Amino acid sequence: MYFVYIIETEDGTYYTGMTNDLARRFTEHVSNSARSATYLRAHRPVYVVYIKECESHSEAMQLENRLKKDYPFKMACIGPRRDIYEVIDSELSYR
Repeated sequence: MYFVYIIETEDGTYYTGMTNDLARRFTEHVSNSARSATYLRAHRPVYVVYIKECESHSEAMQLENRLKKDYPFKMACIGPRRDIYEVIDSELSYR
């Protein structure tokens, strides 16, 4: 199972990514370590505004690419803001 997500940064920009482990990846993003996305080291992640579960890696890649290339589609997908630390906690408690 894979997840595609959109993170809103402190300066109001958006980062789109894909993972098979949300808690691990979000923890990497907020840690500002070498394993974090380069973009998020310069733009601090604050909110998760979209998460979509995908059945396969290829389905997740297709959705991620569409979100990155189709700005109106991306804006239509953005939902309510959830604090990234709360999402990490909820994902860890789900295990």
